[in-house]
Amino acid sequence: MQQEDYQIVGLRHNAWKGNGLAQRMREAEGKRVVLMREEMNDWDREATAAYIDTEMVGYVSDAQCRRSSAYCDMADGQLLEGLVTAVDSEHHQLMVTVAVSGELPNLQEDTTPYERWERSYNQLPLMRKTPDEQRLLLLRRDLLRLLRQGTPLNDTLRRNLQVYEELMPRDISREATDDRHQIVVLLLQSTDGELRRWGRSLEIASTTLGSPEARQRLADYIFHQLPQSDVFHQMAVRHATIDMATLESQLKEFPHHLYDEYCLSATDFVSKLYYRRIPSQALRYFLSGVLLLEHLRGRTPTAAILSSRQQLAVDDALQYVGRIAHCAAPVWQGHLDRLWQQLTADYAERIADVQRIRQGTFNRRFVCRLVGTLLAMNVYCQEVPQTEYTRLLEGSNRSNLRKEVNQGVDDESTRLYLRQLLKSLNG
Repeated sequence: MQQEDYQIVGLRHNAWKGNGLAQRMREAEGKRVVLMREEMNDWDREATAAYIDTEMVGYVSDAQCRRSSAYCDMADGQLLEGLVTAVDSEHHQLMVTVAVSGELPNLQEDTTPYERWERSYNQLPLMRKTPDEQRLLLLRRDLLRLLRQGTPLNDTLRRNLQVYEELMPRDISREATDDRHQIVVLLLQSTDGELRRWGRSLEIASTTLGSPEARQRLADYIFHQLPQSDVFHQMAVRHATIDMATLESQLKEFPHHLYDEYCLSATDFVSKLYYRRIPSQALRYFLSGVLLLEHLRGRTPTAAILSSRQQLAVDDALQYVGRIAHCAAPVWQGHLDRLWQQLTADYAERIADVQRIRQGTFNRRFVCRLVGTLLAMNVYCQEVPQTEYTRLLEGSNRSNLRKEVNQGVDDESTRLYLRQLLKSLNG
Protein backbone atom coordinates (compact mmCIF):
# COMPACT_ATOMS: atom_id res chain seq x y z
CA MET A 1 0.00 0.00 0.00
CA GLN A 2 1.32 3.43 -0.93
CA GLN A 3 0.10 7.01 -0.80
CA GLU A 4 -0.73 9.59 -3.44
CA ASP A 5 -1.18 13.32 -2.90
CA TYR A 6 -3.80 15.13 -4.98
CA GLN A 7 -4.89 18.73 -5.35
CA ILE A 8 -8.67 19.32 -5.19
CA VAL A 9 -9.92 22.31 -7.18
CA GLY A 10 -13.30 23.79 -8.13
CA LEU A 11 -14.56 24.27 -4.57
CA ARG A 12 -16.29 27.53 -5.50
CA HIS A 13 -18.51 25.80 -8.05
CA ASN A 14 -19.82 22.69 -6.29
CA ALA A 15 -21.49 21.70 -3.01
CA TRP A 16 -19.58 24.24 -0.90
CA LYS A 17 -20.18 27.24 -3.14
CA GLY A 18 -21.61 30.35 -1.50
CA ASN A 19 -21.00 32.42 1.57
CA GLY A 20 -20.16 29.43 3.78
CA LEU A 21 -17.17 28.30 1.67
CA ALA A 22 -14.46 29.90 3.86
CA GLN A 23 -15.84 28.36 7.05
CA ARG A 24 -16.22 24.90 5.50
CA MET A 25 -12.67 25.03 4.16
CA ARG A 26 -11.35 25.92 7.62
CA GLU A 27 -13.15 22.88 9.04
CA ALA A 28 -12.01 20.51 6.26
CA GLU A 29 -8.49 19.65 7.43
CA GLY A 30 -8.35 16.12 8.82
CA LYS A 31 -11.71 15.12 7.36
CA ARG A 32 -12.26 11.87 5.43
CA VAL A 33 -12.34 12.33 1.67
CA VAL A 34 -13.48 9.85 -0.99
CA LEU A 35 -12.39 10.08 -4.63
CA MET A 36 -14.57 8.61 -7.38
CA ARG A 37 -14.12 8.73 -11.12
CA GLU A 38 -16.91 10.69 -12.83
CA GLU A 39 -17.40 8.44 -15.82
CA MET A 40 -20.17 10.49 -17.42
CA ASN A 41 -18.24 13.75 -17.54
CA ASP A 42 -18.57 15.02 -21.12
CA TRP A 43 -15.63 17.39 -20.73
CA ASP A 44 -13.09 14.95 -19.31
CA ARG A 45 -13.63 11.18 -19.21
CA GLU A 46 -10.89 10.89 -16.56
CA ALA A 47 -12.36 13.48 -14.22
CA THR A 48 -12.17 12.40 -10.57
CA ALA A 49 -14.64 13.94 -8.12
CA ALA A 50 -13.88 14.48 -4.42
CA TYR A 51 -16.55 13.85 -1.77
CA ILE A 52 -16.61 14.94 1.85
CA ASP A 53 -19.60 13.82 3.95
CA THR A 54 -21.17 12.50 0.68
CA GLU A 55 -21.11 16.02 -0.83
CA MET A 56 -19.25 16.53 -4.11
CA VAL A 57 -16.92 19.41 -3.24
CA GLY A 58 -14.54 19.52 -6.22
CA TYR A 59 -12.27 17.62 -8.61
CA VAL A 60 -8.72 16.34 -8.73
CA SER A 61 -6.70 18.83 -10.76
CA ASP A 62 -6.36 18.28 -14.51
CA ALA A 63 -2.66 17.51 -14.18
CA GLN A 64 -3.34 14.62 -11.78
CA CYS A 65 -6.69 13.20 -12.86
CA ARG A 66 -5.23 10.63 -15.25
CA ARG A 67 -3.44 8.91 -12.36
CA SER A 68 -6.31 9.28 -9.91
CA SER A 69 -8.89 7.86 -12.33
CA ALA A 70 -6.66 4.88 -13.13
CA TYR A 71 -6.19 4.11 -9.43
CA CYS A 72 -9.96 4.50 -8.87
CA ASP A 73 -10.61 1.84 -11.51
CA MET A 74 -8.30 -0.56 -9.63
CA ALA A 75 -9.53 0.17 -6.10
CA ASP A 76 -12.00 -1.78 -3.97
CA GLY A 77 -15.42 -0.38 -4.84
CA GLN A 78 -13.69 1.88 -7.40
CA LEU A 79 -13.18 4.44 -4.63
CA LEU A 80 -10.04 5.95 -3.12
CA GLU A 81 -10.17 6.99 0.53
CA GLY A 82 -7.94 9.41 2.39
CA LEU A 83 -7.76 12.59 4.43
CA VAL A 84 -7.61 16.32 3.79
CA THR A 85 -4.04 17.20 4.77
CA ALA A 86 -3.85 20.91 3.89
CA VAL A 87 -6.10 23.84 2.99
CA ASP A 88 -5.20 26.65 0.57
CA SER A 89 -7.79 29.31 1.38
CA GLU A 90 -6.28 31.88 -0.96
CA HIS A 91 -6.73 29.72 -4.07
CA HIS A 92 -9.73 27.74 -2.75
CA GLN A 93 -8.01 24.37 -2.98
CA LEU A 94 -7.50 21.33 -0.78
CA MET A 95 -4.61 18.89 -0.59
CA VAL A 96 -5.60 15.30 0.10
CA THR A 97 -3.61 12.14 0.71
CA VAL A 98 -5.17 8.82 -0.30
CA ALA A 99 -4.06 5.22 -0.09
CA VAL A 100 -3.49 3.35 -3.39
CA SER A 101 -2.12 -0.04 -4.30
CA GLY A 102 -0.77 -1.81 -7.35
CA GLU A 103 0.78 -0.66 -10.59
CA LEU A 104 -1.11 1.66 -12.92
CA PRO A 105 -2.99 -0.58 -15.35
CA ASN A 106 -2.90 -0.76 -19.11
CA LEU A 107 -6.61 -0.57 -19.87
CA GLN A 108 -7.65 -3.20 -22.39
CA GLU A 109 -10.26 -2.64 -25.02
CA ASP A 110 -13.68 -4.18 -24.49
CA THR A 111 -15.27 -5.90 -27.48
CA THR A 112 -18.89 -6.14 -26.31
CA PRO A 113 -21.57 -4.96 -28.77
CA TYR A 114 -22.15 -1.90 -26.61
CA GLU A 115 -18.47 -0.94 -26.59
CA ARG A 116 -18.26 -1.46 -30.35
CA TRP A 117 -21.30 0.80 -30.77
CA GLU A 118 -19.68 3.53 -28.64
CA ARG A 119 -16.44 3.37 -30.63
CA SER A 120 -18.25 3.48 -33.97
CA TYR A 121 -19.35 7.08 -33.47
CA ASN A 122 -17.37 10.04 -32.15
CA GLN A 123 -20.17 12.62 -32.08
CA LEU A 124 -22.42 11.07 -29.44
CA PRO A 125 -23.68 13.53 -26.81
CA LEU A 126 -23.19 12.57 -23.18
CA MET A 127 -25.25 13.98 -20.34
CA ARG A 128 -23.47 14.18 -17.00
CA LYS A 129 -24.99 12.52 -13.98
CA THR A 130 -27.24 14.68 -11.83
CA PRO A 131 -26.12 15.30 -8.22
CA ASP A 132 -28.54 12.61 -7.00
CA GLU A 133 -27.21 10.13 -9.56
CA GLN A 134 -23.63 10.88 -8.52
CA ARG A 135 -24.64 10.45 -4.90
CA LEU A 136 -26.25 7.10 -5.68
CA LEU A 137 -23.10 5.86 -7.40
CA LEU A 138 -20.95 6.98 -4.48
CA LEU A 139 -23.28 5.32 -1.94
CA ARG A 140 -23.41 2.09 -3.93
CA ARG A 141 -19.64 1.75 -4.11
CA ASP A 142 -19.07 2.94 -0.55
CA LEU A 143 -21.63 0.49 0.85
CA LEU A 144 -19.98 -2.39 -0.98
CA ARG A 145 -16.57 -1.46 0.35
CA LEU A 146 -17.75 -0.96 3.94
CA LEU A 147 -19.75 -4.20 3.98
CA ARG A 148 -16.84 -6.19 2.54
CA GLN A 149 -14.65 -4.77 5.31
CA GLY A 150 -17.19 -5.85 7.94
CA THR A 151 -17.83 -2.31 9.14
CA PRO A 152 -20.21 -2.41 12.15
CA LEU A 153 -23.56 -0.65 11.89
CA ASN A 154 -23.45 3.03 12.87
CA ASP A 155 -25.55 6.14 12.21
CA THR A 156 -23.68 6.96 8.99
CA LEU A 157 -24.10 3.45 7.55
CA ARG A 158 -27.77 3.40 8.56
CA ARG A 159 -28.38 6.78 6.88
CA ASN A 160 -26.54 5.70 3.74
CA LEU A 161 -28.67 2.54 3.50
CA GLN A 162 -31.83 4.65 3.77
CA VAL A 163 -30.74 7.00 0.97
CA TYR A 164 -29.54 4.11 -1.19
CA GLU A 165 -32.90 2.31 -0.90
CA GLU A 166 -34.66 5.52 -1.92
CA LEU A 167 -32.48 6.27 -4.95
CA MET A 168 -31.56 2.80 -6.26
CA PRO A 169 -34.62 2.39 -8.58
CA ARG A 170 -33.16 5.13 -10.79
CA ASP A 171 -30.21 3.03 -11.96
CA ILE A 172 -30.92 -0.24 -13.78
CA SER A 173 -27.56 -0.53 -15.52
CA ARG A 174 -25.64 -3.82 -15.48
CA GLU A 175 -23.14 -2.54 -12.91
CA ALA A 176 -25.85 -1.18 -10.61
CA THR A 177 -27.78 -4.46 -10.79
CA ASP A 178 -24.71 -6.55 -9.96
CA ASP A 179 -23.71 -4.26 -7.09
CA ARG A 180 -27.24 -4.24 -5.71
CA HIS A 181 -27.19 -8.04 -5.61
CA GLN A 182 -23.82 -8.04 -3.83
CA ILE A 183 -25.01 -5.51 -1.25
CA VAL A 184 -28.07 -7.64 -0.46
CA VAL A 185 -25.94 -10.80 -0.13
CA LEU A 186 -23.46 -9.11 2.20
CA LEU A 187 -26.23 -7.67 4.36
CA LEU A 188 -28.00 -11.02 4.65
CA GLN A 189 -24.72 -12.69 5.64
CA SER A 190 -24.09 -10.19 8.42
CA THR A 191 -24.15 -11.29 12.06
CA ASP A 192 -25.88 -7.99 12.96
CA GLY A 193 -29.65 -8.43 13.13
CA GLU A 194 -30.43 -4.90 11.92
CA LEU A 195 -28.14 -5.25 8.91
CA ARG A 196 -29.88 -8.52 8.02
CA ARG A 197 -33.23 -6.70 8.22
CA TRP A 198 -31.82 -4.11 5.83
CA GLY A 199 -30.81 -6.96 3.53
CA ARG A 200 -34.34 -8.34 3.50
CA SER A 201 -35.78 -4.87 2.90
CA LEU A 202 -33.47 -4.22 -0.05
CA GLU A 203 -34.11 -7.71 -1.41
CA ILE A 204 -37.86 -7.03 -1.45
CA ALA A 205 -37.33 -3.59 -2.99
CA SER A 206 -35.13 -5.14 -5.71
CA THR A 207 -37.82 -7.64 -6.70
CA THR A 208 -40.30 -4.81 -7.34
CA LEU A 209 -38.04 -2.94 -9.79
CA GLY A 210 -39.54 -4.85 -12.72
CA SER A 211 -43.15 -4.14 -11.75
CA PRO A 212 -45.35 -1.92 -13.97
CA GLU A 213 -45.50 0.74 -11.25
CA ALA A 214 -41.70 0.86 -10.92
CA ARG A 215 -41.28 1.01 -14.71
CA GLN A 216 -43.76 3.89 -14.87
CA ARG A 217 -41.86 5.82 -12.19
CA LEU A 218 -38.55 5.20 -13.95
CA ALA A 219 -40.02 6.28 -17.30
CA ASP A 220 -41.26 9.47 -15.64
CA TYR A 221 -37.79 10.08 -14.20
CA ILE A 222 -35.95 9.50 -17.49
CA PHE A 223 -38.33 11.25 -19.85
CA HIS A 224 -39.75 13.97 -17.62
CA GLN A 225 -37.39 14.85 -14.79
CA LEU A 226 -34.06 14.47 -16.58
CA PRO A 227 -35.04 16.84 -19.46
CA GLN A 228 -35.72 19.51 -16.82
CA SER A 229 -32.34 19.09 -15.11
CA ASP A 230 -29.36 21.42 -15.35
CA VAL A 231 -27.18 18.64 -16.77
CA PHE A 232 -29.60 18.14 -19.68
CA HIS A 233 -29.78 21.87 -20.43
CA GLN A 234 -25.98 22.07 -20.44
CA MET A 235 -25.76 19.14 -22.86
CA ALA A 236 -28.45 20.65 -25.10
CA VAL A 237 -26.53 23.91 -25.36
CA ARG A 238 -23.22 22.18 -26.13
CA HIS A 239 -24.76 20.03 -28.87
CA ALA A 240 -27.30 22.48 -30.27
CA THR A 241 -25.82 22.23 -33.79
CA ILE A 242 -25.51 18.42 -33.97
CA ASP A 243 -26.91 16.89 -37.16
CA MET A 244 -30.20 15.23 -36.21
CA ALA A 245 -30.18 12.72 -39.08
CA THR A 246 -26.71 11.51 -38.09
CA LEU A 247 -27.72 11.29 -34.44
CA GLU A 248 -30.81 9.23 -35.24
CA SER A 249 -28.84 6.86 -37.44
CA GLN A 250 -26.45 6.28 -34.53
CA LEU A 251 -29.34 5.54 -32.18
CA LYS A 252 -30.84 3.08 -34.64
CA GLU A 253 -27.59 1.09 -34.60
CA PHE A 254 -27.79 0.53 -30.84
CA PRO A 255 -27.88 -3.22 -30.03
CA HIS A 256 -31.19 -5.09 -29.70
CA HIS A 257 -33.13 -2.47 -31.73
CA LEU A 258 -33.87 -0.52 -28.56
CA TYR A 259 -34.45 2.72 -30.45
CA ASP A 260 -37.35 1.09 -32.31
CA GLU A 261 -38.72 -0.10 -28.95
CA TYR A 262 -38.52 3.45 -27.63
CA CYS A 263 -40.40 4.84 -30.62
CA LEU A 264 -43.25 2.39 -29.99
CA SER A 265 -43.70 2.93 -26.23
CA ALA A 266 -41.61 4.76 -23.65
CA THR A 267 -42.82 2.60 -20.76
CA ASP A 268 -42.31 -0.71 -22.61
CA PHE A 269 -38.89 0.58 -23.63
CA VAL A 270 -37.96 1.02 -19.95
CA SER A 271 -39.00 -2.57 -19.35
CA LYS A 272 -36.56 -3.69 -22.04
CA LEU A 273 -33.79 -1.63 -20.39
CA TYR A 274 -34.43 -3.39 -17.09
CA TYR A 275 -34.06 -6.89 -18.54
CA ARG A 276 -31.19 -6.16 -20.95
CA ARG A 277 -28.63 -5.24 -18.24
CA ILE A 278 -26.94 -2.61 -20.39
CA PRO A 279 -23.54 -1.26 -19.25
CA SER A 280 -23.83 2.09 -17.53
CA GLN A 281 -21.85 4.24 -19.97
CA ALA A 282 -23.49 2.81 -23.10
CA LEU A 283 -26.91 3.29 -21.50
CA ARG A 284 -26.11 6.91 -20.65
CA TYR A 285 -24.92 7.62 -24.18
CA PHE A 286 -28.10 6.13 -25.61
CA LEU A 287 -30.48 8.01 -23.28
CA SER A 288 -28.55 11.25 -23.85
CA GLY A 289 -28.98 10.87 -27.59
CA VAL A 290 -32.69 10.04 -27.37
CA LEU A 291 -33.48 13.00 -25.09
CA LEU A 292 -31.40 15.42 -27.15
CA LEU A 293 -32.98 14.29 -30.42
CA GLU A 294 -36.50 14.82 -29.05
CA HIS A 295 -35.48 18.22 -27.72
CA LEU A 296 -34.01 19.35 -31.06
CA ARG A 297 -37.16 18.23 -32.83
CA GLY A 298 -39.25 20.33 -30.46
CA ARG A 299 -40.99 17.22 -29.15
CA THR A 300 -41.28 15.69 -25.73
CA PRO A 301 -41.16 11.98 -24.90
CA THR A 302 -43.23 12.63 -21.75
CA ALA A 303 -46.63 13.20 -23.33
CA ALA A 304 -47.54 9.51 -23.34
CA ILE A 305 -46.61 8.97 -19.68
CA LEU A 306 -48.13 11.97 -17.93
CA SER A 307 -50.34 11.07 -15.00
CA SER A 308 -54.02 11.93 -15.22
CA ARG A 309 -53.48 14.79 -12.74
CA GLN A 310 -50.59 16.17 -14.79
CA GLN A 311 -52.52 15.83 -18.04
CA LEU A 312 -55.46 17.76 -16.58
CA ALA A 313 -53.12 20.50 -15.35
CA VAL A 314 -51.38 20.70 -18.74
CA ASP A 315 -54.67 20.87 -20.65
CA ASP A 316 -56.02 23.63 -18.39
CA ALA A 317 -52.74 25.57 -18.57
CA LEU A 318 -52.82 25.46 -22.39
CA GLN A 319 -56.36 26.77 -22.37
CA TYR A 320 -55.31 29.46 -19.89
CA VAL A 321 -52.43 30.86 -21.98
CA GLY A 322 -54.77 30.87 -24.96
CA ARG A 323 -56.20 34.06 -23.44
CA ILE A 324 -53.13 35.99 -24.64
CA ALA A 325 -52.50 34.15 -27.91
CA HIS A 326 -53.56 37.23 -29.90
CA CYS A 327 -50.73 39.18 -28.23
CA ALA A 328 -48.00 37.02 -29.79
CA ALA A 329 -45.32 38.79 -31.80
CA PRO A 330 -45.88 38.38 -35.57
CA VAL A 331 -42.91 36.05 -36.02
CA TRP A 332 -44.28 33.75 -33.29
CA GLN A 333 -47.93 33.56 -34.30
CA GLY A 334 -47.39 30.33 -36.25
CA HIS A 335 -45.23 28.71 -33.56
CA LEU A 336 -46.96 29.64 -30.31
CA ASP A 337 -49.07 26.48 -29.93
CA ARG A 338 -46.08 24.24 -30.48
CA LEU A 339 -44.01 26.28 -28.02
CA TRP A 340 -46.56 25.97 -25.22
CA GLN A 341 -47.17 22.29 -25.88
CA GLN A 342 -43.47 21.66 -25.43
CA LEU A 343 -43.22 23.86 -22.33
CA THR A 344 -46.23 22.40 -20.55
CA ALA A 345 -45.04 18.85 -21.25
CA ASP A 346 -41.49 19.55 -20.07
CA TYR A 347 -42.68 21.33 -16.92
CA ALA A 348 -45.78 19.22 -16.25
CA GLU A 349 -44.60 18.31 -12.77
CA ARG A 350 -44.20 21.94 -11.69
CA ILE A 351 -47.43 22.97 -13.39
CA ALA A 352 -49.29 20.18 -11.56
CA ASP A 353 -47.50 20.70 -8.20
CA VAL A 354 -50.40 20.41 -5.75
CA GLN A 355 -48.49 22.25 -3.01
CA ARG A 356 -48.29 25.36 -5.21
CA ILE A 357 -51.81 25.33 -6.64
CA ARG A 358 -53.84 27.93 -4.76
CA GLN A 359 -56.89 27.64 -6.95
CA GLY A 360 -57.95 25.66 -10.01
CA THR A 361 -56.05 22.63 -11.30
CA PHE A 362 -52.61 24.01 -12.15
CA ASN A 363 -49.82 26.23 -10.82
CA ARG A 364 -51.04 29.54 -12.25
CA ARG A 365 -48.19 31.58 -10.81
CA PHE A 366 -45.49 29.46 -12.44
CA VAL A 367 -47.26 29.68 -15.80
CA CYS A 368 -47.43 33.48 -15.42
CA ARG A 369 -43.70 33.54 -14.71
CA LEU A 370 -43.14 31.66 -17.96
CA VAL A 371 -45.32 34.24 -19.73
CA GLY A 372 -43.27 37.06 -18.21
CA THR A 373 -40.01 35.50 -19.38
CA LEU A 374 -41.36 34.90 -22.90
CA LEU A 375 -42.55 38.51 -22.95
CA ALA A 376 -39.01 39.66 -22.11
CA MET A 377 -37.70 37.39 -24.91
CA ASN A 378 -40.04 39.07 -27.44
CA VAL A 379 -42.31 36.08 -27.98
CA TYR A 380 -45.19 38.38 -27.04
CA CYS A 381 -45.61 41.97 -28.24
CA GLN A 382 -43.81 44.55 -26.16
CA GLU A 383 -46.28 47.18 -27.38
CA VAL A 384 -49.04 45.59 -25.30
CA PRO A 385 -48.81 47.00 -21.75
CA GLN A 386 -47.97 44.51 -19.01
CA THR A 387 -51.08 45.61 -17.19
CA GLU A 388 -53.11 44.24 -20.13
CA TYR A 389 -51.34 40.87 -19.89
CA THR A 390 -52.07 40.81 -16.16
CA ARG A 391 -55.73 41.70 -16.74
CA LEU A 392 -56.18 38.95 -19.31
CA LEU A 393 -54.47 36.34 -17.15
CA GLU A 394 -56.28 37.27 -13.95
CA GLY A 395 -59.70 37.21 -15.63
CA SER A 396 -62.47 37.26 -13.06
CA ASN A 397 -60.17 35.97 -10.30
CA ARG A 398 -58.93 38.41 -7.69
CA SER A 399 -55.46 36.92 -7.36
CA ASN A 400 -52.74 39.47 -8.13
CA LEU A 401 -50.46 38.01 -10.82
CA ARG A 402 -48.69 41.24 -11.73
CA LYS A 403 -45.54 40.34 -9.78
CA GLU A 404 -45.19 36.99 -11.56
CA VAL A 405 -45.57 38.53 -15.04
CA ASN A 406 -43.12 41.31 -14.21
CA GLN A 407 -40.52 39.07 -12.58
CA GLY A 408 -40.55 36.02 -14.87
CA VAL A 409 -38.78 32.79 -13.89
CA ASP A 410 -36.06 33.27 -11.32
CA ASP A 411 -33.56 30.50 -12.13
CA GLU A 412 -30.95 30.74 -14.84
CA SER A 413 -31.24 27.10 -15.93
CA THR A 414 -34.89 27.61 -16.93
CA ARG A 415 -34.07 30.82 -18.80
CA LEU A 416 -31.22 29.03 -20.58
CA TYR A 417 -33.58 26.23 -21.56
CA LEU A 418 -36.18 28.71 -22.84
CA ARG A 419 -33.62 30.49 -25.01
CA GLN A 420 -32.49 27.17 -26.47
CA LEU A 421 -36.07 26.05 -27.07
CA LEU A 422 -36.96 29.31 -28.83
CA LYS A 423 -33.91 28.94 -31.07
CA SER A 424 -34.84 25.37 -32.00
CA LEU A 425 -38.45 26.30 -32.81
CA ASN A 426 -37.97 29.56 -34.67
CA GLY A 427 -34.29 29.96 -35.38
